[in-house]
This record gives sequence, structure tokens and C-alpha cells, in this order.
Amino acid sequence: MSYIRHLILITAACATSAFAAYPTFTTTVPNGGQRGTEVKLTVTGTQLADFESLMFFSPGFTQKSVDKVEPNKVQLTIGIAPDVPPGNHLMRIRTRTGISHARQFFVGIFPNVEEKEPNSDFESPQVIQLNQTIEGIVQNEDVDYYRVSLKKGQRLSVEVDGLRLGYTVFDPFLAIIDKDRFEKVISDDTILHRQDGYCSYVAEEDGDYTVMIRESSYRGGGNSYYRLHVGSYRRPDVVYPAGGKIGSKTKVRFIERDSSFEEEVQVPAEIDPDFMLFSKTQEPAPSGNPFRLVNYDNVLEAEPNDEQAKATPATAGEPIALNGIIEKPGDIDFFKVPLKKGMTLEVQAFAQSIGSPLDSVVNIYNEKGGSLSGNDDGGGRRRLDSKFKVAIPADGDYFVRVTDHLERGGPNYVYRLELVAAEPEVFFASPQYTVNDNNYRQFIAVPKGGRYATLVNISRNNVGGDFKFEAKNLPQGVKLLTEAAPKDLGNVPLLFEAAPDAPLGHQVSPIYLNSVDPNIKTRGKLRQEFDIVRNGNVVYYTQIEDRLPVAVVEEAPYSLEIVKPAVPLVNNGILELKVVSKRKEGFKAPIRVFMIWKPSGVSSLGEQTIAEGQNECVFQLDANAGTPAGSWNFTVLGEADAGGGRVYNASPFTAVVTAPAYLNAPAIPLVAVEQGKEGIMVAKLEQLLPFEGEATAQVLGVPDTIPIEPAKITKDTKEVAFKVKTDDKSPIGKQANLFVRVDIPVKGTNATTIHRIALGSILRIDAPRKVVAPPAAPVVAANKPKEEPKPAAPAAPKVLSRLEQLRMEAAGAKK
Repeated sequence: MSYIRHLILITAACATSAFAAYPTFTTTVPNGGQRGTEVKLTVTGTQLADFESLMFFSPGFTQKSVDKVEPNKVQLTIGIAPDVPPGNHLMRIRTRTGISHARQFFVGIFPNVEEKEPNSDFESPQVIQLNQTIEGIVQNEDVDYYRVSLKKGQRLSVEVDGLRLGYTVFDPFLAIIDKDRFEKVISDDTILHRQDGYCSYVAEEDGDYTVMIRESSYRGGGNSYYRLHVGSYRRPDVVYPAGGKIGSKTKVRFIERDSSFEEEVQVPAEIDPDFMLFSKTQEPAPSGNPFRLVNYDNVLEAEPNDEQAKATPATAGEPIALNGIIEKPGDIDFFKVPLKKGMTLEVQAFAQSIGSPLDSVVNIYNEKGGSLSGNDDGGGRRRLDSKFKVAIPADGDYFVRVTDHLERGGPNYVYRLELVAAEPEVFFASPQYTVNDNNYRQFIAVPKGGRYATLVNISRNNVGGDFKFEAKNLPQGVKLLTEAAPKDLGNVPLLFEAAPDAPLGHQVSPIYLNSVDPNIKTRGKLRQEFDIVRNGNVVYYTQIEDRLPVAVVEEAPYSLEIVKPAVPLVNNGILELKVVSKRKEGFKAPIRVFMIWKPSGVSSLGEQTIAEGQNECVFQLDANAGTPAGSWNFTVLGEADAGGGRVYNASPFTAVVTAPAYLNAPAIPLVAVEQGKEGIMVAKLEQLLPFEGEATAQVLGVPDTIPIEPAKITKDTKEVAFKVKTDDKSPIGKQANLFVRVDIPVKGTNATTIHRIALGSILRIDAPRKVVAPPAAPVVAANKPKEEPKPAAPAAPKVLSRLEQLRMEAAGAKK
């Protein structure tokens, strides 16, 4: 399902209340119209009862009348100028109270014809004329047939907008069928238009031919809309070369499946990343071919150039565009380019992104054939296009080799390689604020008497210095309060404000960045990318805009203000930033409060909520040791459901000062305390700035079962001791990542700055030591006379053997 449809489904329809809000935009009927005509249009969505206007990003559209307004549907008439380019154009709905997500409206070269059922049988098709656009829908297992009459040699071309309409992942299947039901040509997917196909056929005989359209897997449904362009136009796959230098005249070949034709085209004078080229000499196709607009020259390959020795020479180094065609299977193209030592080039191939089937493989070699770098896939969403960087080690000629990954080739295997070093460039854009939806909050809906805030990230290439914002063509009563983009900031908040008496209205406004240094001519531009067809995290089509949709809407039912802090936020410190709301009578809904921006080194939660019926919330700002000193403009954006959708309002800028810390301390060395005993933690202080009075210091990060007494310090304190008390409830083990909070009074205020020092201190609670009992003393009975030891009993006589007895007798006889 496309991201637009997905958002509609997840947005609950709410009952109308006293406060209308942010509209949603579901469908347009028809999905497009012929240029140079007026079209009656029906748009559907929610919160449309206070409809005011459509907002078109492209010039040439006018709203002629609003014919009928209902809560979920609006009927109106729009005018399309004759010079509006064919293709898709972004538009939004603006009501009195909000702006919708973007949808797209397709401008065609043919008049619209509505599908008329029944047309689901080959024998009973809908009869149409050539050069018409049918607005239809494919239901489940539906097949639609359209019949035209052709003369022999007459061309019949068909092209469908299905997936591109953005309702669902609709995969159309097309066929041109003769009277005998033979499919002469078919088209499912195309390189140029992905799931949306096109095909062309030259009639081999007079007769009726049938155009069939269905879903490729015979699926479909209530949102499988299509615009089917049936005509005698030429339908090129790709053009060669696929780009040119702005302001020049360039000969271009339009290449079709089985033929081609050439024209000389005048290249526009300004770069447009979405530029499409249409034939001026032939009947143009319903959609154009991508054509790169750059400020440097083309080099066209000259065959034979299939080996390094025969490489096509480029007379200049970078930047340059190398153009060629891998004309047959196995073809290889070489270019010789002179380059200078120290260059770092970005090499980007354009092939599938311009409609070519080529799966490019690009390599760069030195004169001896040694490889410097190369790439197969890597070119963004059209990943089969090569993209890489290469550093040039020495002056000399270098050789660029191009081929197809699968060694295929053909007359439409066109490629374009752009070799560009870093050029001075500045651009900016808002980030994606929510997952899979880069339209959310990508508009400026400024309430009367209020504000709207957004963040822009600033990208700089090869240019520095301070820049200033310039907003042109803003709606009456609206001004941009953000002035500067300092050189050391990668992002800044844009804050728009509308006067209380500003009239409701809108403009699509260009925003620029101009250098403060008059010698720097680089001008920064908005480069906001919108997903126009998306399914979850798969993006099929995007569009880049250099202007912002800005509107004045009705006053919001609440306002926000940041309470200016009385003290600075110091390095390694924290600061509580209070946000206060004022509500209109009867408005009690919760308000989401977004922290739009913070300076480098400062962190906080991205959002807080002011609860239902409440009037304030608090953000805790946390500064690290490297936070630069300065005064910074903070703003917050509120988003609330006003009973039927989102309503936005931002706070005015409030200055928050960051400053150096008054003191610091290293981590307290490990302190071990036996459970049930007391101990001392000592922090050695480094006094950085003098302060008056007494500050309170306390160790934080331990559980309540380990009470640590706070201490008082002054500007002269060199070390501070904290008494640690423990009992049998104090947990045994390490208490890590402790720190000391110091509240230092600030002269002239009743407030304190909060410092965090001795970060990473550790306290260890040891188990009580075990007591070893002494050996037991002998027990003596009381008053009992001591007994004399009894004489030992005489030993029993030794029994002698007979031999021993005889010896003894003999010894006695001698005596």
C-alpha cells in the first residue's frame, strides 16, 4: 500500500468539533486532466468542511471555482495552462485550519474519457478513439478491453499510469491484440516506469485492434486506479545523450524498442533535477524522458573504443560527462581523461535511472592498466547504477571502462557517467520526522497570531562561512524569524510567524541561503525530497522541491511559551526548561511538545506532553563538557488533536545561555564500606571560576538505602568529604557511574546552576566480616578433690621360646 493510502487508513475519522484541523487527502477524481483545459475535480479526505484551496507546487494551475464542500468531499474546477509540462505535479489541500499531505495530479496531452462497464469481455469492449486518456479502475480479477480502428502502417501506442498514481502497489499488464486474439505486443514492467508499462505497435493491416489492461496477477480492488493513454505517439525508452550543458543546443536521439529519431534541443538555462525531455518534432509521449541538466560539457563515445589503446579521448578533465551505448552483447567502452594529482572525483553512472536496461560496471585505470577503483552497484535507489569515489595519485591520462554486468547490450543500453570533483554547494532540507512518511510536518501552516517551526539540516560542499536566510514570496502577514545559519552549525530551526490580522492564504515560497561574505557567490537552496509513491520502506518515486508550502491558517486553540531560564546551562550541567501553554476556553486536549532544535553538545528528550487539562511540561537539557559557550534561540512546536485532527503552534524564540562550568572534579577513587559501617567519599575539586556564597554538593546515583550526607562548599574549597552510612538493607556490591551534583548560586538571582562533577565515581558495599570463635577452655568440676594418679599395672611377663629358655638355664649353670 502506498504511504498516502497507509496514512489515511491509520488516521481515525473524528467527529466535527469547535476546532477544525489538519485535513487529510485521500483521492482525486479524475486523477489528471488535459493541459490547456478546465477540469471538474472531486477531492476526498477528512476535515474538509472548511476547505479553502488547492496548493499547487507547479505554476500554470488556477482554481476557477469551488462548487460544493462537504466534510469528506469537495467539488471544484481548476484550470491547466497550455504550457504546463505533462506528467505528475504535487498538490496539497489547504483548509482554514491546516494543510494536508501532498498528492499528485497528472497533466496529460489527451482529453479524458471515463471507463464504462461492462468492458470485461474481448467481444464487448469499450470503443474509443486514438489520442485519448481513459480514467479507469481494475477490480479483483477484472480485465478491461478498449477497441480502436487502425489503418495499415498506423502506429498504436499505449502507456499506463497505475503505480505512479500512488494509491496502492498496482502492477498493470498491457497488451495490444489483433482481431484474431493474437497478442502483438505486451508490456508488464519497464525500466523507465517500473511497474507501469508502455508498448507500441505499427498496424500490419487495416482493422480493429484491442488494448487490454489488467493487474499482472489478476488482482485489483477499489483503489487500483489507472490512466491509460492510447494514441499514435512515439514512445522512446531512453534518449542519447541523456543530459546536456545548461543553455546549450544539443543533438539528441530518441531511442525506441525498434527505431529511433533525432532532434536538436535547446537545453534549459537553469538546473532542474526533475527535468523531462519531450519531442518537439514528433507527437510527444504522455510522459517525458529523464534528461540531466548540468553546467559542464558532454563527451560522446567514438567507436571503435573497446580497448584501452582505442579509448575515446576527452579534451578536458573534470567535471565532465561521458556518454555512450553498449550497443551489442560483450561490448566494452573506454574513455581517456586527463586528470590532476590530488583530485578526488565522484563518478556516478546514470543508466537504469534514465530508462536504460544497462547494469553498469565502471572501472578506472592508469596508463599502465593498473586499477584505481571501480563499482558495480551503488547508485542510490536505482542501485544497479554505479557510483564511487576515486583519488587521483598523479598527473596523467586515466582510462574509464564501461560494460554491462551480464555482458548484454543493445541500441537502448545508454549510459552517462558524470565525473565531478567537490564543487561549492550549499543546500538544506528538513529531516524525516516519522518512519516511512517524509511528508509529515513538511509544510508551514502558521496560525494567525502564532508561529510554526521546523528544523533544517544544512549541507555544505567546499564552501564555508556564515550564511543568512532569505524567504521570498511569503503569504501576506508572514515573516521568517530565523536570520542566520552560522558556519559552525549543521542545522538550525526555521521559525515563521503570522500577524494576528494576517489574511488566510498561501504561497509556495522559495527559501535561500546567501553568504555574509560578498566574495562568496554560492547560493544555498532548499532541496526537499518528497515520497510520492511508497510502500512501507520501499520507495518507488520521489520528487525534489526547492520551495516550501507556506499558509496562514486560523488561530490555534492554544499557545506555547518557553520560560526564560534565570541561569546559564554550564558544561557537564543540566537545566530544566519549562514550557507553559495558554488554552482557549473549552480546549483541554493533551499537547505534544517537540523540541525542534538544540545546539551542539546539548541533549534532551525529543518531546514531552502537556497532559489533558494541564498547562506546562519540563525538558531537562543536558550539556556535555564540550558544549560551546553562547546564547541560543530555542523554540518548541506543539501538536494537538483539536477534536478532528492536528493543530500546530510554536513558541517564540527564547534565549538559553550556555557557559563554562564554575568547577570540576575527577572521579572519586573506589571507596569500600562494610555493610552496617560508615565511610567517607572525598572529591578533589578544581575551581574554574569564582562564585559567591555556599554551594550544595551531593553524591547521586545510589539507592535510598545508602544515605550519603550532602556537604557545603565555597569557591575556596579544595576537597569535599561525604559521609556514607549503611545498614543491613544497603545492597552489597558496586554502585557505579555515581557523580556529584553541585548547585551553585548565581549572583543577582535566586537560582542555582546545576553542575555534575566527579563523573564515574564508584562506591562498593562489602559484606560484614565473619567473627572466628576462640578454642573452648577445659571444664573442671567444682570442689572435687584432685585424685592421685594410680600406679601403672606391671607389664605381663614375656613368653620365652624353648631355645631362649635353654640359653638362660645354661647361663645360670656357669654362675
